[in-house]
Parts: sequence; C-alpha cells; structure tokens
Amino acid sequence: KICIKSGTTSIDVVRELIPEDYIVEAFPSSNDDYLRSLNTPTCNVIASDQPIVAKTNVKRLELKGPYEVGTKIFSKEPLAMVTRVDDPEWNDFVNWVLQALIVADREDITQERAHEMPTTNVFGEQFKNMYVNAIKAVGNYREIYERSMETTISRQGLNLINDKTSGLMYSHPFGNLLDDVSPGREEGGIIDAIFERGYLNCGVLNQSTSGRIGAGKSKTSGMVVDYCYALSAGIFKNDLENTKNERTKILSVSLTEAPTLLENREVDVIGLVEVNIVNDVTGKMSFSQPIYFSDQKGPLALATYQHDTQWASFVYWTVSAIIYAEEENISQDTSRKMPLSNVFGSYHKTMLRDIISAVGNYGDIYNRNIDTLGPRIGRNMLNTGDDPQLYAFPGIID
Repeated sequence: KICIKSGTTSIDVVRELIPEDYIVEAFPSSNDDYLRSLNTPTCNVIASDQPIVAKTNVKRLELKGPYEVGTKIFSKEPLAMVTRVDDPEWNDFVNWVLQALIVADREDITQERAHEMPTTNVFGEQFKNMYVNAIKAVGNYREIYERSMETTISRQGLNLINDKTSGLMYSHPFGNLLDDVSPGREEGGIIDAIFERGYLNCGVLNQSTSGRIGAGKSKTSGMVVDYCYALSAGIFKNDLENTKNERTKILSVSLTEAPTLLENREVDVIGLVEVNIVNDVTGKMSFSQPIYFSDQKGPLALATYQHDTQWASFVYWTVSAIIYAEEENISQDTSRKMPLSNVFGSYHKTMLRDIISAVGNYGDIYNRNIDTLGPRIGRNMLNTGDDPQLYAFPGIID
C-alpha cells in the first residue's frame, strides 16, 4: 500500500501512476508521524515532497529499516512567494528582492560583500538600498539554501543558476483544473471587453523607438502573431484558420507608447517585450513566461496591463500551456489530450485544447518561425527537469 497525505497535490500525482486500490489516504498530525507510518502494517510506501522523505529525516527518527528513498521525481512543484492580487506594486517589490538574491548568487556577492550590490530608484528614494539591505540581511540564494536545505537535499538540477547554455522552457503545473468552477469573466475586465468587442487587439513591437505605428518588423513578429492567434482561440473557442483574422487584430506598436496603450486598453497584449525591472515596475506591465530568449535583448514575453490580474493570468497560462504541450508531445492533431479547465469559467472549459488546436505547441511555433529566429539552442530549449532553472531577469546589474 502507498500512503499519501490527505489534501496534498501528491494524491493527484500518484493516482495517475498507481491503481486506486493500492492508495491509502493518510491523516498524520505531523510530517514525523507521516514518516513513522512506514513502521505500521498500513503503509509499505509513502509519497511526498523531497524535504519530507529525505534520508536525513528517516535517520533522525531512527525508523526500523532498511528503507530506500527513491531518486525519481514524478512531479514538478515549483515553490514561490505569494502576494495579494490587488497590490501589484507590492508584488513587484517582492519579485525583485527575490531576483536580487539570484543575481547575488550568480555574481558571487555574499552577505559579507552586500555593499557591492547596486542601488535603484525604481521604487523611490526610500528604497534605493533595497538590494544591498536584502543581501546584508540574509545573504544570496546559495547562502540561504545552504543554511536551510543543503543538509536535507543537496542543491542540484532546477535549483541551480542557469548559465544560458541549457533550456529554460519549462511549464508550471496546472493543479486541479476542474474542482472549482470560476464565475467566469470579470465584468468590466479586459477579457470581458475583448469578448464583447469580438476581437483581440494584439500589439507587435516594431523596430522604431517612437510613434505608434512603425514600418520595421522585428525578427520575432511572426512568433508574436502565433501567440495572438492562440489567445484568440482561448477566448473565443474558435481555432478555425479562416476566422483568425476576424478575431485577431494585429497592431504594430513601439515600446515607448506600449505602457500607455495597455493602460488605456487600446491594445490588450503586446509581444515580445523584454522582461526587466523598468518595464515591470515603471511600465506597469505584467509578463507571461518568457517566450524567446534573445542574445541581444534577453528574455522576451507577452506583456499586459498589471492592474487586470485575470487577463494577466489568462495570458500567462496560455503561454505555459503551449510549453506544456511540447513537453507532453501534444500537437494540433492531438490537442484533445490537453486538460479541461474551469479556472476561467465553464465557457472557457476547452481553452487549453482550443489554444493548441489553433497554433500547436512551442516547438511547432518555433519551427514555423525558424527562418527569422535562427536555430533553436540554449535557453530556448525545453528544460526536462534536470537542468538549472534559476535565471535572473535583467535590470538589477545587467
């Protein structure tokens, strides 16, 4: 029998691997009690997060053995800080403090050398030493990990700093998409406005530095259009080739006017915008996962107005779904393998399937645009779970 703590995501993972008859839902009072269940007739195996089932914990409790701790990881569960949805400035502040920890690790700036971190005026004069103070207080990411985790789980794989030579395309887990039905589109929100308008206003950055409409097209413009079509398919439940242009209006915009166009709702989403602290905080943008890593410009993503969190989430998970589809080898022809979702309301239940049916997975999109993007290498490759995933966005030092 395999015992699993009730109320954890481990249950969903194991149910996909093991028949229900072999699963026992456990209700331990603590993690230690959970481990001790191995000494009962009920549990032959327990499944949980790595820190809980680590060998050091088994030895500490002096459980009767012998026991083996498996090395194969069956799920991806990135852990992060959580903030309120109605305070984007605080969310930005938290995010860039965390980014500073990663930058300091990459640059080998330790707690003792915290003064080497730069100052910033992005959050105002009062917080100009925010990076210095953060590192002075706790050290860099490596130092935090060594204090908190190293004796339990040695730092490896996804928790290492990416040196730009391996893949960073990595989807985030969806969670249980069908349990709770969302009330749907928020009245007066951007998704609601797009739906009522009947089409998506999707901006593509041009090469010019000023002016709303520019003649120059960037090499990523074709890729952006694919993502525009993906968003339209998710919103309107329509993946037909001959209706894409009816549901999607492509607008050429400059980065200079991008924040104003997003705030005024003249454009719903813009790609591909560099993910950096200025665009994030000063430009009041929310970003999807990076879609393309450029040697010249760094990580590029879809940008939305940060004060509409539902729309920002819709865009974010559209991008993640496209990466997920490649990880699972799901293409346009097999789009029905994508999960159903009630997260954005029952009307959008098939959004993930509609998105992939319209444009395919990340590899499909890249291959369609390979003539302008160049060979797919380095950070634009999938991270299968074994390569470093920690990557600091530009704006703190570089």
